[in-house]
Amino acid sequence: MAKNRTSVEQMIKDAVQAGLDAGRTQAERTATNAYKATERRLYALPVLKKKVEDAKQRLAELQHMGLPGRSRDVIRFSRSGRRQSPEEILDVLIQDVEASIAADEFEIETVEKALGNIEDDVYYPVIVGRYFEDVSDEVIAKRIPCNARTVRRHRSRLVRVLAVWLYGAEAVLGSG
Repeated sequence: MAKNRTSVEQMIKDAVQAGLDAGRTQAERTATNAYKATERRLYALPVLKKKVEDAKQRLAELQHMGLPGRSRDVIRFSRSGRRQSPEEILDVLIQDVEASIAADEFEIETVEKALGNIEDDVYYPVIVGRYFEDVSDEVIAKRIPCNARTVRRHRSRLVRVLAVWLYGAEAVLGSG
């Protein structure tokens, strides 16, 4: 009977350890995903800013000039079973553009707020150079001055800090 009890206890220990290992693997994957997602958001920031400018210009054109001739937007909104007036179509188009601008501006504000928390860091230019200016690590290293390995190490550190600001605890589950 004692032998069965020992084997049952060992099976329980093995199952608990397997669960812990699986949880640790998932946490590491989550932290990696947060890091990569943070990098995607950093790379996208300059493009989003340009997109917002373009959308605001389009919105101004819609508000000032009204509907264009026959565009895909007009066709999209007139395909429903009910015929919509040009004013209704214009209102919906304006709402779509305004919603797009609001969503993009929220993303820009969120990322910039996170960036504001690290901008006093001595190695902040590493983030600016890599994600906003598309500059190589070697060029950034000459600017700071330091070596390229130091640039990579501090970029990784700062992106992890940004990931915590953007994703909270999800970003740190795997670090440790």
